[in-house]
Amino acid sequence: MPAIAIAFLVCGALLALVLNQYWLSGAQEELLTATQAAALAGARELACDDRLKEDFDARHNADHVRQVIEDQSFANQVAGPLTAKLEVHLARVTVDPETGQQESEESDDDPNAVLVIGHRDRSTSNPVALVGSVFTGRTAADVTVNVEASVSNVIDGVRPVGAGDVPAWPIAILEASPDDRIPSWVNQIEMHQGTDRYRWDAEKHEVVEEPDGLPEMTLTPQGENVATNVYLVNIGTGFDTDQLVQQMRDGWSTSNLEDLNGEFTFAEGPVDLEADSDFDNDAGDELQRQIGQARIVLLYSKVLPGQDGLPMVQTTRFVAARLMAVMGEGKNLQFIVQPAVVATRTAMLDEEALQQGDSQGNPYIYKISITQ
Repeated sequence: MPAIAIAFLVCGALLALVLNQYWLSGAQEELLTATQAAALAGARELACDDRLKEDFDARHNADHVRQVIEDQSFANQVAGPLTAKLEVHLARVTVDPETGQQESEESDDDPNAVLVIGHRDRSTSNPVALVGSVFTGRTAADVTVNVEASVSNVIDGVRPVGAGDVPAWPIAILEASPDDRIPSWVNQIEMHQGTDRYRWDAEKHEVVEEPDGLPEMTLTPQGENVATNVYLVNIGTGFDTDQLVQQMRDGWSTSNLEDLNGEFTFAEGPVDLEADSDFDNDAGDELQRQIGQARIVLLYSKVLPGQDGLPMVQTTRFVAARLMAVMGEGKNLQFIVQPAVVATRTAMLDEEALQQGDSQGNPYIYKISITQ
């Protein structure tokens, strides 16, 4: 009898160890998923539209980032309850131009990375941890994961990632005008000469008619006695209606960018694209349905002669715009946009500029990624 009892104890101990390890492995994976979601949510708030405002307060935004991470941790039920508080660290990550090594300094002044430490104590929900504690000597099953998510606007192009299309509209906006007669991005947006009538309410997901500190620009495709300052551009669609509508809705796909070697970059200078100023079509209708959305768009510097009755536009750089309102209809259609910040995995980092410690970047587009 003693031998049988000992055998049962040994078998029970082994079973408890196996099942406890199985639970811990599952808990680790679930907690990692939840912590990654929280870190990415925080990183997206590091690259927010408020950065474009003249009165942007980095420290206030840092507090907001922490709140977003906390809210995300409670909203995400994939991993079950975490501890009462996640540990969050904001940091400024740079590259030493002399050594090429990354340097990190914890800071709320202008952080570009967020480290989230997720902790999970499931002693009350892991039956093996309770029943098997006699055998394992563990009174709880604790799991901890570290996740770092970062953003960088030192980019030199965009490229689809897996099934993820580039979040961009196939439109080009006039970059600059020699006078104020034709609204342009530089004059209206970057020199803050545009009106300020609308605000994007991120919580309610709607456009509100009140100022928010960001200037707006009126885009006019065509019309009587008005100058065009926006075009649809051919990015691998050939202006096929179905493809253009899909691209307006989903963004630039890998197949769209085949003629550009799978990526769009201005590393070798301006890119000339076939253009059309007619938005009175299905593509224009699809764009009108996206009020409140923010997407990457192109700027153009000049209009060039083209073929088949369509002009070419010389595109020069990427920006991001949020559609705030639509006015008129048919040939008198106008779009109201304001500058935005888009954080996307599809942005391509300028590795050379990063290694040289070049701090200049694109204020509208950020690469977001899990870096640890």
